[in-house]
Amino acid sequence: MKRASRLLAAIAALALTAALLALGASPAAAASPKPPASAPGIEYTAKPGDGAQRSSNGKGTAEMPISPDNPAGTEWLNDCLGSSDAQDPDGRVYNRFKWCQEYEFKNRYYKKVDGKPVLKGTNTIKFQAAAIGYNDTRATRVFFRAKTGQVNYDGWNPLEKRTVAPNLKLEITPECVPGANQPTTATCGVGRSPAKMEWAQWSNFPDWVYWDVSSIGGEGQDQVAFHQWRLYMNGASPGYEQSTERGEGPPIGIRCDSADYFTHGVKRYPHACIYTGALPFLTYDGNHPNIRQHIRDAQNAPATDGVTYPKENHPKKVPGKWSPTAGARGAPLHRVVSRGQGGAIALANEEVKKAACGQKGGSNPWGPDYNAATGLPPYNTSVDDCDEYPFSSTYEGASSIEWDFSVRNIEKGENRSAGTNLSNFYVDDRILAWPVEDPYWVNVD
Repeated sequence: MKRASRLLAAIAALALTAALLALGASPAAAASPKPPASAPGIEYTAKPGDGAQRSSNGKGTAEMPISPDNPAGTEWLNDCLGSSDAQDPDGRVYNRFKWCQEYEFKNRYYKKVDGKPVLKGTNTIKFQAAAIGYNDTRATRVFFRAKTGQVNYDGWNPLEKRTVAPNLKLEITPECVPGANQPTTATCGVGRSPAKMEWAQWSNFPDWVYWDVSSIGGEGQDQVAFHQWRLYMNGASPGYEQSTERGEGPPIGIRCDSADYFTHGVKRYPHACIYTGALPFLTYDGNHPNIRQHIRDAQNAPATDGVTYPKENHPKKVPGKWSPTAGARGAPLHRVVSRGQGGAIALANEEVKKAACGQKGGSNPWGPDYNAATGLPPYNTSVDDCDEYPFSSTYEGASSIEWDFSVRNIEKGENRSAGTNLSNFYVDDRILAWPVEDPYWVNVD
């Protein structure tokens, strides 16, 4: 392919994209569902406030559970809590919509003796926490429970260990980290008050308590906002002084948006919050063997020897390869607005791809650029489609002046099934469209 042709396509695409962005309507405001009812046995320190908003992976407002392991034994939670990462101070981001942690909190109790603080004892709670993002509201639901019987009282004298330490109060809540909102026009809030019980009650309370951490406002057409929340635990009790350490966990990052182009069939997902600690990658499994091989060849063997088409007069440079090791990972891909929604870059990618595939007819302006010496050899168009990588829905696609691409004829059923997988991935991992920086990769190893 001639770089000049691809440059013209890219320039036209950028101009049209800028016009579309300028004309874009502002996103609809997120709904604010009613706050959840109080869990039995929990003393909330104030009335539940208004607020909440949403997430994905099938967890809309109507479906959001009051327990992260609902139904009991949910595979994701057991898998997440069973990992070593969950034992870290900041827990484990399981995927773009889920987070978990199993950790402990200590509260040291002091009393003043002759004007000086004297340590009387330490209460320790081992707990589990989890969070699930909504896919129809700008919120994430945060869950907390003590591990049954995992509250200990250390250093107390024998009498106070029985009569004082278990009866002190422990307050739990997630809170938005001050000053962490990006942009500053966005706000973060918790739609329920802290939960407070005696340490002994927490030890024997098997249920989860939960809160919705919500987002309002943002930047750009998709109203994107970044926030951080953290767990805060407060064991302060009258007559005692806590240690000087504040009982707060490390910040957990979320990104919320009001993008209106996420759909599964007729169901729309116009708002969501995801966890920024996960790197999203699309995996093609054994149901797509030819797609897998095509992408593998494009990522690993982009030479000029006919392994990939079109042939170039330089070593090809193809992005998107996934690896858990940062040094082996390729440059990421970025989604663009689809052709069906008027996406100029996606349209240019498609037209350049057609030239490489030898499709000359119809409205394709690049047909005369097909070169039989470098383009894809003729194939049976009644049986196969012309598949391209990087995808036409990416900024790095065929019209890019920075990256190379590959085309290959693939059986229609497999190719279209792979396209459905890509569309589902965009929704399930909440991949925002360019110009937002939301990188992803493709795994075929």
